[in-house]
Amino acid sequence: MKETLRGLHFKSLSGMDYYYDDCSGMVFPCPGDLKNTLLNMDADNLERLEKTPPESLGYWERFIQERHHIYGAFWAPDSFPQIPAKPDPVILAQTTAQNGFRQLILTVTGSCNLQCRYCINSTIYPYSETLPSEAMSLEVAKTAVDYYLENLARIRLADPCRTGVITFYGGEPLLRFPLIEEVVKYVRGKKVANVLYTISTNGLLLDDHVSDFLAANKFAVWVSLDGPGQQHDRNRITPGGRGSFSEVYGNIQRFWKRHPDYPLLGFLVTYDWRSDIGELWQFFKTHQEFKRSLFMFNPVGSHFTDYYKQFSQQERLGFFESVAAIREKLTDPLRENDNDPLINFFILSPYRLHLMRKILGLPGRPEVPATGTCLPGEKICVLPDGRLQPCERVPGLANIGTVETGLNFEVIADLVHMYNREIAAQCRGCQIMQLCRTCFSHFWSGKDFRKPTPSFCENQVQWTREILTEIYSLLEKAPEYYEEVMKIYQRRYSQMLSLNF
Repeated sequence: MKETLRGLHFKSLSGMDYYYDDCSGMVFPCPGDLKNTLLNMDADNLERLEKTPPESLGYWERFIQERHHIYGAFWAPDSFPQIPAKPDPVILAQTTAQNGFRQLILTVTGSCNLQCRYCINSTIYPYSETLPSEAMSLEVAKTAVDYYLENLARIRLADPCRTGVITFYGGEPLLRFPLIEEVVKYVRGKKVANVLYTISTNGLLLDDHVSDFLAANKFAVWVSLDGPGQQHDRNRITPGGRGSFSEVYGNIQRFWKRHPDYPLLGFLVTYDWRSDIGELWQFFKTHQEFKRSLFMFNPVGSHFTDYYKQFSQQERLGFFESVAAIREKLTDPLRENDNDPLINFFILSPYRLHLMRKILGLPGRPEVPATGTCLPGEKICVLPDGRLQPCERVPGLANIGTVETGLNFEVIADLVHMYNREIAAQCRGCQIMQLCRTCFSHFWSGKDFRKPTPSFCENQVQWTREILTEIYSLLEKAPEYYEEVMKIYQRRYSQMLSLNF
């Protein structure tokens, strides 16, 4: 069988050559002789390498042979990953019965009291189906909860430690706060142990009564906050065009005052090329209250939208220069920055993925053998009218059932088959397959799956090369960095799990 060299050459800032091997997940120093030997390996040379005793080989050929035999390094079958035929709906149902139902997302309303300029449900994303403005009824919510908990109970027979996760989403979910109270009361009445509640809110309705309820029921509360006043108010505005920072931040401060040691308050920060990263950094650094919180930083989505056409080349370059300036702060001891939200996001998060690639494992599964996408049914998003969708991040992706009938595995099989045919089929021989975390949300165009730009995958490879260059340039100067990243990750792991499903 023909085999393909699958990996990536890169240089550190000192000029040292390395090779990231995607088959084994290892990184090797790669002097010129090793690089040339790898690049000159054709089918005949590979066959000879397999059959020749190590003592009869040159140094670098022996090096390659040993690592290929022991770790499976350097080459993978050219047909990998094989794109399966349409999955069997019966087998999908069995897989979901064992590994699915990790999160129930109740979209309790499509209405919102803000009109954010980058909203996924707005017209800037023409492929996204606008959420219906109707509110979810208590009957729909209870039916969804029953379906979720029944399946969770079945899964817990084999996995007793499985945490149930019920998320309230919108629109703005706190517009339906009485429904949220009723759902929590309903779940409590079922005496189900180990259920985590989460909510994503814009914070405008986070008054004392709401805050006390969320804290009493140990909600993981994610509040959208795009930084200090001027930055937040640039995009997060009311239907009348008024900024929302003053009210939101005031509510956050009152939450902290009433619940000063609450560990499950996190912040969703959305940025674009007009965001002042330096100002953002100073804002979160100088307000000591934020040190008790976790953050998720997300760029405004760039796929299938013209949103970024509004920015000049100067703004784009200025943004990336400011991010580079933040990265320079790594010259400080890492342990002094491990609670810094921007350093955690822009540096620790991407570096951790690349340093822990073997621990995190290869993306994909038998049904979807490439990319890191979820399998529909691993989490379930319920629309206000009771329709089921695979994900809250891709409105309009597909209806995969209803709360009354449950998941429709025939529809799920069709969706997975379409994704494999249009996306995963192009992943053969990819240089960075182990590091790929793309999913349905990157490729859904409103009617099918396709790359948002012709250079999408090439850009992913280039970004990976740049991150590897940064990491190994740093490791050359401070080898202890790897151990420090592991310690920080382990220390924060349990808290992150509770906030980042």
